[in-house]
Amino acid sequence: MIISKEDKNESLRVVQLIKKIELIDEKYVNKESDLLSKKQPFLISLLLGYRFDLKELELEEILKIIFLIWEFFKNHSQIEQMKISESQFMRIQQKNIHMLKYLEGEQGKNAKMEFISTDLENLKSKSLFTGIIFQFNEKIALLDMNNETRGIILVGLKSLIECFEEIVFRK
Repeated sequence: MIISKEDKNESLRVVQLIKKIELIDEKYVNKESDLLSKKQPFLISLLLGYRFDLKELELEEILKIIFLIWEFFKNHSQIEQMKISESQFMRIQQKNIHMLKYLEGEQGKNAKMEFISTDLENLKSKSLFTGIIFQFNEKIALLDMNNETRGIILVGLKSLIECFEEIVFRK
């Protein structure tokens, strides 16, 4: 995988956004939640769905990651014009689940790495997804989460990024 100058610049932006998100307070959460409910209500329903499956600290970290994704995309004008739908999210999530199932059957480490590399090459927001994986490998609440739940949530977060990419980078 080739890392472009844009990828490097994006990674610096993601680092700054992670720092910002680490400092959020109740006022930020309320303000941005109101904005989300108007501009991208699916994110609110996604968060509400997670609250039944996660412990309080896990939910808090996932909330921060969803706000990280929101901060990354919210200033694009297309976000004002088009909302993520449940059907869009489900379509993309099913594609990602299908990819993972295909990987399970793939023989050899090189074949798996090539397949993953190709999939990530198509992701325009590589640095954002890398920042999310970093959070999953650093935050105690996320490290303590059982592996199946971690996997399901990571697939959902990648799918959410791809939903935003469809809106922002559509042709």
